[in-house]
Amino acid sequence: MYKSVRQSMAWLHSWVGLLLGWLLFTIFLLGTLSYYKDNINLWMQPEFNQAQFTQEQAIHTGLQYAIAQGSENQSWYIQVASDDHPVNQIFIRKKVDGFIFKTLHPKTGEEVQLASTQGGEFLYNFHFQLFGIPIIIGRFIVCFAAFIMLIALISGVITHKKIFTDFFTLRTFKSQRSWLDFHNVVSVIALPFFLMITFTGLAIFFYLYLPSGIEKYYGKKKLDFFNELNTPTSLIVSKENPKPSNMIGIEEIQSKINQIWPEHPPIASIEVKQPYTTVSQIIIKQKEDKSITLTPAQIVLSGVNGEVLSQTIQKSSVQKIYGGIYSLHMAPFAQPLVRVALFISGILGCLMIASGLLLWSLKRQLKNKHNTFHFGHYMVNRFNVSALVGLPVAILAYFYSNRLYTLSHMSAPNLEISTFFYVWAITFISACIVSEKYLWQVYLTVFVVLAMFLPIVNIASLVHASYISGWSDYSHYVGLDLVVVLIGFFALFLLMKIKLIKHQVFKKYAK
Repeated sequence: MYKSVRQSMAWLHSWVGLLLGWLLFTIFLLGTLSYYKDNINLWMQPEFNQAQFTQEQAIHTGLQYAIAQGSENQSWYIQVASDDHPVNQIFIRKKVDGFIFKTLHPKTGEEVQLASTQGGEFLYNFHFQLFGIPIIIGRFIVCFAAFIMLIALISGVITHKKIFTDFFTLRTFKSQRSWLDFHNVVSVIALPFFLMITFTGLAIFFYLYLPSGIEKYYGKKKLDFFNELNTPTSLIVSKENPKPSNMIGIEEIQSKINQIWPEHPPIASIEVKQPYTTVSQIIIKQKEDKSITLTPAQIVLSGVNGEVLSQTIQKSSVQKIYGGIYSLHMAPFAQPLVRVALFISGILGCLMIASGLLLWSLKRQLKNKHNTFHFGHYMVNRFNVSALVGLPVAILAYFYSNRLYTLSHMSAPNLEISTFFYVWAITFISACIVSEKYLWQVYLTVFVVLAMFLPIVNIASLVHASYISGWSDYSHYVGLDLVVVLIGFFALFLLMKIKLIKHQVFKKYAK
């Protein structure tokens, strides 16, 4: 038993951080990229950037398609095209025989055949439910990892009694002390963010590991709980039995939107409940939501005569709390500068986890002065390189697959996800073969080469497929290319300094 609480916390921090560190790094990195998943979608589906339309056209074609499907439907939901998602997505729930889901061109109303890519959605979904296993199990695993992350953060603060003092100390190339300084600095800079993002991630899925309350009050009708959680109390619920009726036209709906919102704000969605009945309602929501409780401006119209039934969203305390937790984690309210700050905080989280894993490995190497083989330490080193460098390499391979295969085989099966996992697996297998002496140099070199050449491959592919004809067209893609190149330069810096770092570390402990 350790003599003090701090020593016990140090042991706990070290081991819980190691055992799930690689999974936490994966979750953090993919979650950080998910702040820009819409931008990744636009990059990986260049046909999005070819659409020229107005919001009025998008609303008109979306409603026109829904009306053409007949009156025997339970509801329509139209995600209105916008700059970051320039296609209409229509979801029509039928009274019988399921539903209809279509992706339509916002100007012509014709069905759009998009490239068979999941784009940023794959990275986002993998972040919170993993891949290739049942969704519920994946979410349970991620929740457990988040719980471990919370333990590691709290125990780390307790362990480092001078953590805030050490924040102003960064000794470069000074053996093990440099790694600990770096770990402390990146941890303290965004510590509030780490605590917030971990707690809110856990709280979002409370119903998985604390289901008893829902089961007690809702029994087997658990979906009723989520319907209530997502339905504003201000929404008018008619007790009248629905009867067939006419419905207001598209022009009148457009006119009502322009009359109530003369500034023409971006519209996120239009939902029609029980169309062509005496109780039909049309719910129109704005896209911009500057609140942190998921309460965008909305109007509710009567589908029969266009009467305004409600112009505000009233939520219960529970709805506001859950909406606030969800919003803090997903940051839909974030303006560009705030989103950049959140992205940088996420990168700092990745660096915190990576430096902790490397520090654990380095301590064991320094204690092994006779260079005796230890299988556990050997595997930790291989897991480190395949997670910390192999995962970024796999993500770049995911992007390369899109440009080199998907764009030229639009109707072919999607090979991007397979490429991602094959490359990631290859990095681990090859890491078990490459000599320890050259391990990090080899993988950092691979990453730097892939990062630096991605913009060149991107431009060449887009020109070949006639998606761009000048630098003005390339502006839609330059953001991701620039970020990849900047990270490539950071990896190049590490590659140039890695020999010096190793030399300084082992020089000190060789004495």
